[in-house]
Amino acid sequence: MRPSLVVKHAAALKSRNPPAFLQSKLENGLTVVSQEKNGAVSELSSFATRDVFGVRISVARDQAPYALQILGHVAAKPAFKPWEIEDITPTILADLSQKTPYNIVIEDIHHAAFRSGSLSHSLYSPKSNVGTYKSEELSQFASKHFVNGNGVLVGVNVDEELLKNYAEGSGVVANGSVVKSRDSKFRGGDYRRFCKMNGVHIIVAGPGAAVGDIKKQAVQAVFLAHIGRVSPLKFATLPGSKTQLGLSSKLPEGVAGSGFNLMYEDTGIVGVYLIASGANADASVRATVEALKAPKVQELDACKKRAINEILFNAENNLHSAYGLATTALFTNSKQIDLIAEIQKVQSRDIEEFAKTTFERLAISAYGNCAKIPYSDEI
Repeated sequence: MRPSLVVKHAAALKSRNPPAFLQSKLENGLTVVSQEKNGAVSELSSFATRDVFGVRISVARDQAPYALQILGHVAAKPAFKPWEIEDITPTILADLSQKTPYNIVIEDIHHAAFRSGSLSHSLYSPKSNVGTYKSEELSQFASKHFVNGNGVLVGVNVDEELLKNYAEGSGVVANGSVVKSRDSKFRGGDYRRFCKMNGVHIIVAGPGAAVGDIKKQAVQAVFLAHIGRVSPLKFATLPGSKTQLGLSSKLPEGVAGSGFNLMYEDTGIVGVYLIASGANADASVRATVEALKAPKVQELDACKKRAINEILFNAENNLHSAYGLATTALFTNSKQIDLIAEIQKVQSRDIEEFAKTTFERLAISAYGNCAKIPYSDEI
């Protein structure tokens, strides 16, 4: 995409709103969300975060009734047959061997940040545990957690009445009350894994906004736009190159960095992901901490526009949109348009206060050549 087209596309987004959606709470406790968008493919996949587990199916629009039947059996009433568990055991081991350095430091930043809290638990099973959980244990877990008090049925390009009729009439999800997780307090600290390589992957982070805290989300979004994030536009300028973004100009030559955040029901993580050489790891981390703790926002309006554009780009992605609608329905009643409105209200003093309180206590995770990385209590 030529630079002129990038500018035109971004300008066009300025006047747009995210696709509208309809949400209703059924008498049986299940929440139904419907959204109109373009695009359809055939795909069935599962996903999980530390807050949410779900199954996603994408089909042609006229196949939606059939897809709902499949989704009900797979997601709401899994059988966990012993022979099925035996069949997938080799694939789990294969998946565990495919973890990237980014996957590893993301897992480890949770260990550093939350220590023994519920959010510190890994999404990945130790290889020694693969195959140890049997059909009965998995069925008990499903009967406790896969219930309408915990559930949401999201449809993108699916008629709302079809979703509601199916959810009300088929008993797609068993009756049950919401299961609350233990709160996980951000404590900060360090977690390192040494690996024989020249480079090192690092995350420096503080406690971020929770899913339901829309005002803090708005300030956080503008702050990250200032720090710099990997662009959703192919061929666009990336953080780490010599741009006017708040982080890249401070990093040593050859070091790449991008702001990131993860949001959960009661808290979050926000910070920077770095890829550096072992030799300049110390300088990279110290420069990052300086940029996080003392942001100097020169172009506030431009940061707001970048933050809003990212929301709008994500809203056009079916996977991002469906997951966003699901977490919104489960944990808060706010909408994307509400977040955009809050972003417009953000002032420079809000960002300064956010940085001061958020990065007072740090968590740092690293994978690779970690020898020269400073500890969180040293900076």
